[in-house]
Amino acid sequence: MDELDELGNPSVSNEILENLNDSQKEAVSAPLSNMLVIAGAGTGKTRVLVSRIAYLIKHYMIEPRNILAVTFTNKAAGEMRERIGLFVGEFLQRQLWASTFHSICLRLLRAYAKQAGLEPNFTVLDTDSQTTLTKRIMKELNIDVKEFKPSEAVSKISKLKEDGIRADDYIKRGRIFGESQYENMCKIYSSYEKICNDENSVDFSELLLRTVELLESNDEIRALQHRRFKEILVDEFQDTNSIQYKFLKLMAGKNSHVMVVGDDDQSIYGWRGADYTNMHKFLKDFDDVHEILLALNYRSSQKILDMANTLIAENSDRLMEKVLKGNIGQGDDVSILNCSNNNCEASTVVQLIAKLHEAGEKFQDMAILYRNNYLSLGFEQNLSMKHIPFVIYGGQRFFERAEILDTLAYLRLLINENDDTAALRIINVPSRKLGPKVVADLRSIGRERNCSMLQAIRLLEAYSKQEGADKALVSLYKKVTPFYNLILQMKEKKANSPLNELVDYVINASGLHEMYALKDAKEGKTGEENSRVSNLGVLVSNVKEFEASMQAQAEKASSDEEAKDINADNVEDSASGETASNVLEDPLLTYLSNITLVSTSELDEDGSSSTECDAVNMMTIHSSKGLEFKHVFLVGFENTILPSQRSVDIGSDKSISEERRLAYVGITRAKEDLYISYAQNRSMFGNIVPTGASQFLRQIVRSYNAVKKEERPFKIIPIASQRY
Repeated sequence: MDELDELGNPSVSNEILENLNDSQKEAVSAPLSNMLVIAGAGTGKTRVLVSRIAYLIKHYMIEPRNILAVTFTNKAAGEMRERIGLFVGEFLQRQLWASTFHSICLRLLRAYAKQAGLEPNFTVLDTDSQTTLTKRIMKELNIDVKEFKPSEAVSKISKLKEDGIRADDYIKRGRIFGESQYENMCKIYSSYEKICNDENSVDFSELLLRTVELLESNDEIRALQHRRFKEILVDEFQDTNSIQYKFLKLMAGKNSHVMVVGDDDQSIYGWRGADYTNMHKFLKDFDDVHEILLALNYRSSQKILDMANTLIAENSDRLMEKVLKGNIGQGDDVSILNCSNNNCEASTVVQLIAKLHEAGEKFQDMAILYRNNYLSLGFEQNLSMKHIPFVIYGGQRFFERAEILDTLAYLRLLINENDDTAALRIINVPSRKLGPKVVADLRSIGRERNCSMLQAIRLLEAYSKQEGADKALVSLYKKVTPFYNLILQMKEKKANSPLNELVDYVINASGLHEMYALKDAKEGKTGEENSRVSNLGVLVSNVKEFEASMQAQAEKASSDEEAKDINADNVEDSASGETASNVLEDPLLTYLSNITLVSTSELDEDGSSSTECDAVNMMTIHSSKGLEFKHVFLVGFENTILPSQRSVDIGSDKSISEERRLAYVGITRAKEDLYISYAQNRSMFGNIVPTGASQFLRQIVRSYNAVKKEERPFKIIPIASQRY
């Protein structure tokens, strides 16, 4: 029997329903109708979607080309097509429209380019191209990019498009209360829109907006889509934004059926426009919606699910109450690690990881999840010191982040003035109006005199004092003098200050702190959410801890009768990874050498490599969405971190609810073991800040006050303190 002969075969349809639970079967075999499937974490929603598509083809005999399946990532779309192919065969699978919103819109715009006001060969701008174009526009309009960052303008344009607002609409609408840079944005957006049209290019948000406008304005094209797509299925529906929801409504005709699958408890992307209330709107905007709840969890032990259920029950804005039940047993207690400080937390978590590995567990089955990227540093260092491999998803390694690299470049120049690579990175960071010509002239002098850029400036200084000196060279020296004097001041500070004070001085005197604080603020980040500024603070704390480690080694060496000549020893210290022979070196040189070794020992951050090697997974909770691990360490579960200080300051139920959903996502990534850790005190900018357990964790624990300890799903483990 070939693929076409199998259509409508009852035995094939029954095969699709095999091994599904009752709720899954209900969703897969439901009559042709509009459906809202609320799929809790780990309840097999992808399997339901794939099985439903197969059932539509095999049982209801819907032609694959009449089915539209929408996902949020190309990876998810590829996996969906592959799994559907196993059910219906490669031939039928290839006829499906299974893609992301953007890919589907691109395909439609290619087909109807003329009607959409484009040439068929239009290009799609990536984010970098958008930013470059915006910079060009701002330069032509004489808008100061220091006061209004091009990246902020790009984000604003994208948000306006996602809300369906064109440049003319934006101008007519007028300024709304609290809106900054309105006049500039009117000019930028108008120019941006005109240039994109002139250059036959579209950005990502334009793909959606222009497709929506095409469908709204062209009855014939819209009717064609209605005839083509009889069945429309959408994954991760809670993450759709307003323009995506509008697109979905336009694509569905009177005789079409729409099945959306999502979980309002896992809506964690509100900050980028996602609107989980689209699930509520769907019930109102579509006729006779059949609601189905998937609550049988195939991923986690019941004690992990009990923690998740207790946490999310506090949210009052849920579409419906759902209590996840597992089918793999009660499992072990969730371990709540009450750590005295962040050093204690990092070392404890890494020790537990090492013990799990010694017991036969694979590193790749373990994950460290955190609210913000800056929290990763202590874990990165501890893992490296124990030679435990790790990969970082969804973000850069700590020492590869721009703000850290900028600071380290200044520090490298204080050690080695021949380091032109460092000089080139920061000679105009923050901006000192030293353009490419100034840099080129300096490098030219360096090449002629066989010296570095700093040495070239020193030569210019001496030359400028001579009578009859060339005016152009004197002018060049005057331009670079502020940078040169700054480096000299930093060198003086280095000679007379502890290392952590030097680093703090460099961050502030250079202007890096001000620059990155402004960048964070203009991107709408405040307090603990100022990731770049927070990273700079973590760097200062890390240097301070390094100094303490060096001092401890020196004291240990001086008190050890067998270590009279510490330069001859090579005894590794488990707390720092440093050797005793480093103690007499320049502290800054030792620190820079140490972090270079740590950085080079890390694995490629590309997530795809995790399938090729055994490594601990490190990522933000946002990045962990859709993933699962046997052993999860949910770290930094503290006040001001989760929920974020920003959400607390806003003080709305909406902001706190999204943070609680984020914590829920973190908890439900765990399959067998879950460790939740927090620090009573955390080091930031060289200062010890009291933190303590998150309000979410306190709510969970309080809810079990009346339950016997042995019947609770968790155990609280106090961890002995470690000095900073």
